[in-house]
Formats: sequence, structure tokens, C-alpha cells
Amino acid sequence: MKRVFLAFTVVLAALNFAWGPAQAEPVVTYALDNGLQVVLVSDHRAPKVVMNLRYRVGSMNEPAGRSGFAHLFEHLMFSGTPAWPNVFGAHAALGNEINAWTTEDGTVFYVDGLSSSLPMILSLEADRMANLGRSVTQAKLDLQRSVVKNEMRQNVLDKAGASGWEAFWSGLFPKPHPYSRMVIGSVADLDAATLDDVRGFFNTYYLPNNAVLVLVGDLKVDDTKALIADTFGLIPRGADVARPAVPEPTPARLKLVLDDRVPSPVVVVGFSGPAAQSPDNGALSIAAELLGNGEYGFLRNRLVSEQGIATYASASWTGGLLGGRFTFEAGAAAGVTPEALESAMKTAFADFQKTPLDPADVERARNGILLATRLGSEALKDRAGSVSYNADILGDAQSALVDDPRVKNASVADVEATMKRLLKPEDASVLVLKPGPRGGYPDALIGSSGTPQPFTAPERAAIDIPKHAAGEAPSAVLPAMETATLSNGIKLVHYTMPEAPMVYVAASAEGGWNSVPQGKEGLLELAASMAMRGAGERGSADFAKATSDIGASVGYQAGYLTTAMTLGVPPEKLDQGLGLLADAVLKPRFDKADWSVLMAQTVDWLNGREADLPGVAGRAAKAALIAQVPGKAAIDWSAKALASISLDDARAAFKTEFTPKAVTFYSVGPMPVATVAAGLEKAFGAWADDAAGYAAEPSPAARFNGGRKVLLVPEPGASQSALFVARPAPGTDESERAESTAVANLLGDDFSSRLNSVIREEKGYSYGVSSYLLSPMKAGSGLVVATTVERANTGPAITEILKGFAGLTTLPVAQDEVDRTVTVYRRALAGSAETSAGVFGSLIGAVGSGSTLEDQQSRMTARTQLTLGAVQKQALALSSLDPSLIVVAGDPDVVMPQLAAIGLRDVETVKRDDEGEQTAARALDLLGGKQQAPLSASPWRVGDGGTTRAVHSCASAKDCGAQIHAD
Repeated sequence: MKRVFLAFTVVLAALNFAWGPAQAEPVVTYALDNGLQVVLVSDHRAPKVVMNLRYRVGSMNEPAGRSGFAHLFEHLMFSGTPAWPNVFGAHAALGNEINAWTTEDGTVFYVDGLSSSLPMILSLEADRMANLGRSVTQAKLDLQRSVVKNEMRQNVLDKAGASGWEAFWSGLFPKPHPYSRMVIGSVADLDAATLDDVRGFFNTYYLPNNAVLVLVGDLKVDDTKALIADTFGLIPRGADVARPAVPEPTPARLKLVLDDRVPSPVVVVGFSGPAAQSPDNGALSIAAELLGNGEYGFLRNRLVSEQGIATYASASWTGGLLGGRFTFEAGAAAGVTPEALESAMKTAFADFQKTPLDPADVERARNGILLATRLGSEALKDRAGSVSYNADILGDAQSALVDDPRVKNASVADVEATMKRLLKPEDASVLVLKPGPRGGYPDALIGSSGTPQPFTAPERAAIDIPKHAAGEAPSAVLPAMETATLSNGIKLVHYTMPEAPMVYVAASAEGGWNSVPQGKEGLLELAASMAMRGAGERGSADFAKATSDIGASVGYQAGYLTTAMTLGVPPEKLDQGLGLLADAVLKPRFDKADWSVLMAQTVDWLNGREADLPGVAGRAAKAALIAQVPGKAAIDWSAKALASISLDDARAAFKTEFTPKAVTFYSVGPMPVATVAAGLEKAFGAWADDAAGYAAEPSPAARFNGGRKVLLVPEPGASQSALFVARPAPGTDESERAESTAVANLLGDDFSSRLNSVIREEKGYSYGVSSYLLSPMKAGSGLVVATTVERANTGPAITEILKGFAGLTTLPVAQDEVDRTVTVYRRALAGSAETSAGVFGSLIGAVGSGSTLEDQQSRMTARTQLTLGAVQKQALALSSLDPSLIVVAGDPDVVMPQLAAIGLRDVETVKRDDEGEQTAARALDLLGGKQQAPLSASPWRVGDGGTTRAVHSCASAKDCGAQIHAD
């Protein structure tokens, strides 16, 4: 609900000490007679299994006139077969998380579920591979084409800057290179897709000999092999599929300048590069880290710290099967023109290439990349994805589980030579995003990519795949909690996880967002962010390097009730890491230059979020539901509050916040509590201060007045409408909370839910509907339905939401709807201790909302014990929308007549903070509506990658990596 400035992460941690190769997991690789490549990785940490099924077909395979076809068919793969007509429902019945995404190189489907569901997973996925193509009808094609267009609106066309990134990303590879086509495709090409093309595409590419099946988790190899043989092994081999021919690469030298709803100018410089298999990948990865590290990289030092012309700078290297991209970008500081920023960036890059690299910097970058890769595959789903990618793109599944020798062995000379050979300044392409109204979209997103060419392949015979039932659901428990007390009275709460690759520690202090006075909202977040930007004798860059040199990361996590400074560090470096954490907590520097950078970044963020229409709707809803208590913190950030906070305010707030009486330490790691306590005693045992700190203030209840209140947040020219419908519901500590969760789930949790079944899967109005309970208010919460729809369907979509609530009375809750919630939380419980990072994140999140990890587990357990009668009773209680709140953010000229047509005539218009600055661009007949002004991404921030960098996109509007939380 609030922005967290730099949530704790170890992804970019670095090392500068001897570290042996990552432990290789036992990998079983073999091929079926039909050509299906199979990779099995046993991992018994949690009673779960993840399937990753990769088809070797992506946008690189699309002929002229067929851009976006691979992604379109990804959606169609969820439309069902005669044996499994409801793919989403079948998985939901077992609590499985499913999704898919499309890249230039392939299409990936994954299932994350209990290990007991593996037989069913294999049966269903094999049946889809064998039989789905002939099951696609014209109605299904039309529906999913509409859903894909909604996805395009939400994640590309209406997301500030995304259309420019899409065009630039593909433009780095000029035609006829296969990467010159956008993964999302164009509107014209999507409209041209025919049913014959769809079936031909399936028969051409969705073959066992064109796929890689990866299973990771709690599995028995011999039993799994037998199941695979009895499912996938029954599918005949098809014609071999050749990889696309790659023409000799030529530099694009592209210059693309676009207006968009970005808060300040953004400049991106990019180069095409070698394929992922190239030995140059290691050197390019290190070069990107040296150039673009956000804390001490060359660009950050030059553009942000020294010249002050940018608010941030970053760089990345991304390799693909047929080529890669090296990009670096920066955001302009106030008053800096795009031209000045571009010139400074190019000069800085040229200087970077001329400056001899420091071996210590190279070693830090190298070790950071290696550690990030190891930690990035700790979760089963991430490990399955890495194994699948390496098996297909690099031709070596095992390589995903060991250190990349190209990174490990790249010398200073290798990095310098590779940069000069492959990243020639004269070959650079440039993207410039300028603030302003939407001025038009790149033609590649709108027009045809050429004369359509049909997909032709022989029709495949139907195959009868056995339906294997799931086994008995397993269970798992959290590691035991242990406690200790330091000599100065500070308590330590510890969880031992013997296989944890890192130790995680938090100094959590009472006092969070709710604790600051009115008009100082965000004070503690800003203060905590400053504490990690230099401490003790080290300035910001040197402090970041010191943490990186031991493989550590110091960050913070802010909640409503608490604020925590956090540490992640390899076990053998615990004492050194705690010393750095102590510096951040006890001796933060609060340098003025770092404060200026932080404030500039925050202003940009505040301005930029006005382009996020669903976020705008959500904030308007919060303001209407939660009353401002005089003297108490408001529920949201504001430019006025930000302007009132000074560096001295932040320094004083941090000193007040972090006192021995207010702090509790929390830790997760492979060692016993005594070891962590001993380290904390050395670092913090002498800390003495009698100050009481801040008082934790509970979150106010949601306030619903009688009747139905309707608010319109104007966004002239918007192609979509963001909808937010809410009614009262129990708070986290009130009875019937578990039952209310089940009601929220059956309304809009997954694609088999009532609202998604109609609004997305039947009508095609939206990319997805979300339903949830507001938190963290302990009493007086709300049940929310939120979605973003094509603007012409605003009224019809609201009507369906209202019908959905009414249906809680006319269509009683069924047992299978209750069972879906039960099984989802069984999987969540089973995965509670899957990763140490996950346990730590849940722990600090629970503390930040006034709860405990054990309490969260109890809440999830309660959801696994729900009964039909209790849920039916609560569904009746939640069916009435009197009182209720309906918020619509969209184009008033289009929306108001629709609201009146469905009987919502008493509509209050909400004044935007930036009203008067919102101007509509030229009308553009697009996607069935008039696209004029930019919007933004989903409030749930779909985790489908490809929105910004055009790498891939999901079938679901839900976060691909979303986890279940129990308030």
C-alpha cells in the first residue's frame, strides 16, 4: 500500500573473498523416443514440485504478418481440451500456481504445487501438448485475442515509457533479424490471426521434439520417469523444427525520441551483442555491473554524484539465443535537458572504456554476479526456470547449478578488450523518453509487419492421455523459534535453517508509517533509506563496496508499525556483516549530497505514479475509505509532506526510532541462536540509551458510509478504466476473516474464479480481475474487487462485478470453491520454509504489521480448515453492496454515459493533484477505442517481465512470482 524505497534484497550482493563453486544438485537428463528432452532435479527441502515446460518457439519464429503469434498462442493453451476443459479450475482444485510467459526464444509454462499433485500435472500438460490445437474454436481465438489486447493496453501502450522500450529493444536488431519483431506483436497482426493459422501453429511447434520438460522438487526419479513415459511418452514425434537463420548482425544506430507520461527525461543507450552461448557473456556481464551498479558504478559516480545531472543510472547485459543487448540508462535531474543528459552519458561511457579497470572492482563485480546467480535459484520455481533456460539456450542443464566459468574466469584484460571490440560508441543506438502527453505509438505496435504468411502443418491425431490422480497432500512446518537476550536487554528471535545459504538479520524498531505526525508522512522511510547510504567512516559508495566485498547487503524494510534495518551475509562473514549493520544503525552519516539524490528520486517517483491509472484509483479509494485523524499520519505520500521534511528531520527521526528499548533483533540462518547472539553482542552489546522511541500506532479502520458512493477520477483520453469496488469486511483480528478470505478468492483470485470466468474468460473485457481483503487494519477492513478494462466496457464490467456480489446470494458457494482456498493454503504452508530468504521476508513483514510468523502460520492453517457452511454464511453477509464504494479512473466523456446507463448517476469527481497538467494527445483509433493519453501498469504490478524490456509476457495479470500471505 506504500512505497518501500529499497526493500531488503541480496540480489546484487557481491563478494571479494575465496568462495568455492556452487554445490551442484544431482541432475538427471534424458530424452524420450519422441524427442522430448527431460531434466529432473531432486530437492527435498519442501514437499513441493515445480514443472517448467519450455517450447522452443517464440517471436523469433514468427513470419511476416504474424508478430505476437507465439504470445497469442500461449494464451490459447489455457483454453482447455476435451479431457481437461477447465485448465485453471483443475489446477486450482489442487492449489497449484500456474502461469506462462513468452520470450523471443521460447514459450514457457510452469506449475508450482504440492509434490502430491505431480501425477495430475503431468497428465494435464501432456494432454495439452497432444490435443489442445484441435480444441481451439473461433470463439476461443476471439476471446484470447481480446485478452491479449487488454494486456497490451495495460502493460505496454498505457504504461509510461513501455512502448518506447519495446520499440527500442527490438530496434537494436534491424530487419531481417528475428529479434526485430516485438514479443507482444502489433495490433494489426493480432487482428489478422485466423483459426487455421492457430491450428497450424500448434501442429508445427507444440511437439515433444520441440520441448524441454524440467521438474524440480520433492520427487522420486524412477517413479517420475514412469509417469512421464505414461503421459508425454505417448505423444508421437513431429517434424523437426529448425532454429531461425540469423543474418550477419549490423549495428542499428537507431535514434528514437518519444513523448510519454514519464516524470522526467530518460535516456537509454544500447548495443546489440553476441548470443547467450558466446564466451563474451562473462566479460559483458562484468562490464555492465562495473558501469551501472546503482550504488557505486561508473555512471552513478559520474552522472549522479559528481555532475548531479541524473537522479539514477544503471546498465544491463541480456543474452538470448540469437543475440544480446547491452544497455545503459539514466534519468535526468530537474532542469536537465535530454540532449545534455545524452551527451554526458556518451562522454562518460567513452571515458569508462578509456579508464583502466581496477582489478579489485572487477573481482567485486565478478563475485557479486556469481552470488546473485546462486541466490536467484534458491526457490524451486526459480531453479526450474534456470535449469530450463540453460538446457535449451546453452545446451547444458547442469550449468544452471554451478558457477558460470565465463564469469568466473574473465580477466581484467578480457573485460577491457571485449568492451572495446563489441561496444563501439559509434555503433550506439539511443532512446529518449520526454515528459508530455502521449504523442503516438511506434508503428511496430500498431501496423502490420508484412503480408501474412500461413502456418501449415499436417493435422495431428488425438491421443488418449491417462488421467493420473493426485496423491495425498503432504505438509510442512516452520523451523522452530528460539530466543536470546543481549546484555543490554535487546531480545533476539531466531529461526535455524541448516541449509540456508545466507544469514539474514533485522534490527526492527517500534514505529512505522503510522507513528509520524500529520504532514510528515514518509519520514521514517526516508530516514531508514539514508541510514544505508553511508555509515561510520564510509561514505555511500564506500559503504556499499564494503558490504559487497563480504557478499553482504544492508537495506531496510518499512511497515505500518515498525521500521527495520536489515542484513544478509554469508554465514562465515557474520561478524563482519553485523559490524556494518551496527554502523548503519548506530552511526549513519546522513550526508547532504545523498539526501539531495534521495529527494530527487522520490519526487520523480511521486510524479511518475500519476501515470499509473489503477494506482490512482486505488489511492482515491483509500482516501475515501480511511478518514484523516487530526494530528495523525495520512494514509499516503504527498508532495506537500515531502517538501516539509528536511535532512535534520530525517536524522533526528532515525535517532528517535532506533533505541535499545525500541529494537528487537530477528534472524534466519544455518547456525544456532547462540552464534547469532554472540555476534550481536559484539556489535550492539554496548549500545545504551534510555529513550523510548516511537509508539506503534494501529492502522485506522476502513470507513463506509451508508449507501453506495461512486467516485470518478478523471483521466481524459484514457483507453482503459481502472475499477475499484469495495464493501465492508472483517479486519485481520476479527472473526470470519478466514471465511471472508475464501469469499474473496472465489470472486477473483484465479481464472476459474467467478469474476474472472466472466469478465476475462467469457467477455474478454480485462487482462484479469483481482479480489482481496484490505490490510493491515485489525478491525474494520474491506473486501475489494479491482481490475482494469477497455474503456468502452466500463459499464458492462461494473455490471458484472455487481452481479458477482449478488450471486453470493443467488448462487450458493460450492464445496469446490471452498476447496480451492483450502488447497492454496496447504501449498503455502508446505512452502513456508522453502527458502531462508522467504522465511525472513515473511517474518519481517509479519512484524511490520503487528503480527508474528507463528500467527501468520495459524491464520493460514485456519484457511485449510474452512467448512462449506461457514463460508456460505459469510458469503451471504458479504453479498450486499450497501454500503459500498465504487471508484472509476478513466476518461469522463466515455465513462460518465456508461455509469448513467447502469444507474450510477450520483457520481462525485475527484480532483487530481496534477489536474490541469493532464492533457489528451491526438485521438487514435486503436484497439476498439480512442487511445489518447497514456496510462500505466496494473496496481498489482504484473510480474511478467516483458512490459518494460519486451523480453516476455505472461498469460496472467497476477504476479508470476506472487506468494500467498495471510494478512
